[in-house]
Amino acid sequence: MFDRVKSVIEGYVKRDDLVITRETDVLSDLGINSLELVELVCAFEMEFDMDIPEKDIRKFMTVDDIVSYLEAA
Repeated sequence: MFDRVKSVIEGYVKRDDLVITRETDVLSDLGINSLELVELVCAFEMEFDMDIPEKDIRKFMTVDDIVSYLEAA
């Protein structure tokens, strides 16, 4: 699951210096803002064929939070 999440992030965040681990902070380490996070979540919805309620997006502080959420869905 982590590899799929990492792949989606790499496809969305275009940075040469990007290193993604489970501990990566979604906003500060990826260098995205809250609007871009919503767009990234849309990419996860498409990749995993699911709907993620807006209220759940606030839970996505680290990449591991995203992985755990998607595994539980």
